Amino acid sequence: RADAVPMATVERNVYDEKTMSVLVTGEPGTDEAETFLQDKLCEQGLKVIEVYSEWAGRCLSVLPLMKRLKLEKDYEQACFVMLHCCAESHPLLEEFRGKSMPHFLFFRNGVRKALVLGANMPAIEKYVIDYTPFGPETDDLEENPQLKRRREERAESAARAAETLAN
Repeated sequence: RADAVPMATVERNVYDEKTMSVLVTGEPGTDEAETFLQDKLCEQGLKVIEVYSEWAGRCLSVLPLMKRLKLEKDYEQACFVMLHCCAESHPLLEEFRGKSMPHFLFFRNGVRKALVLGANMPAIEKYVIDYTPFGPETDDLEENPQLKRRREERAESAARAAETLAN
């Protein structure tokens, strides 16, 4: 859109220290963005996924909140990160495609804890404060269902590859 407000400059799949966030994108025709998102959900700590529609764009009103929380709380990257994801680019976020308002999904150690519809800053702030761990070692990765699923998928893929080689 020619009249769109320019988004804050955030490099693709690179952590932005000021806003504690990552713009999750990938090369067209690849699964780079989906893989990056799944990898992040396999990690410890709180991951807030801002899901937006391609035609609507990111929720810019959340950035001042993230900057303020960075100044006040100074969360470590291993404890908290916001991931900005276009619903159309991620099969995991398919249910949110075509929605006009952003959705904020809160995952702690791979488990979905909360969902906020729209730019409800008090609710977003409350969940960030409530669900962010005190340190990166607070969460036990062995209990992360996203990581368990990823390991199972890799084991199945390796078994299929070994079977193919054996035949």
